[in-house]
Amino acid sequence: MFGAICAGRPVQTNLQQVDETKFVFLIEDGARVNHIVVFLLPGTVLDPSVAASVYFQWPGKPFQLLGAITNSKPSAIFRVNQSSSSTTSTATTSIDDMVDDIPSIEQITISLGISIEPAAQVEAQVNELRAKTNGNTTALVTRTQQKSPVDPNSTAALANKIMSHAFNFLSGFATPDGMVSLKSFNDWWQKFQVKLGRDPNFLDRLEE
Repeated sequence: MFGAICAGRPVQTNLQQVDETKFVFLIEDGARVNHIVVFLLPGTVLDPSVAASVYFQWPGKPFQLLGAITNSKPSAIFRVNQSSSSTTSTATTSIDDMVDDIPSIEQITISLGISIEPAAQVEAQVNELRAKTNGNTTALVTRTQQKSPVDPNSTAALANKIMSHAFNFLSGFATPDGMVSLKSFNDWWQKFQVKLGRDPNFLDRLEE
């Protein structure tokens, strides 16, 4: 139902169902994680009355809200703040920091929680989070954590380009019933990272 990718790593497949509406990914070597992509798997559609809240937990700390994914926004990229036990998800129009490898010797397992909740409740929680972070609650963030105004339309356009790039690649590997293997998705992610490293601005030349 859900997938997750830590930047520079394969697709996470270890989703555990905690109860009927709650799920969790356990992420090994969590001190090295800076960015996490959360998405609905191809073919997955949520009930229109609900949305999926995304939470993050450091060992010994409570879960903290990162944001949400919905049918209209089936994926998001979040940054994890390594400097403290808090997490952030500040928007920016740059994608250069998607792949970030900061070495660390600390070996910890962190948790990424997903909770299916009423859409109105999720919206209220995200609005509250937005108020606490001066409106910066969407996907991509800068490494410097500087707060600056961002056009939400630009962020949405960037997300659409990423998803369109993935769709165009994965459509050639879809089965007759529209399913795509995690291996194919992981192949796309690795090729996407390589292309992004060679030409950080290639998405700007894609048609929306």
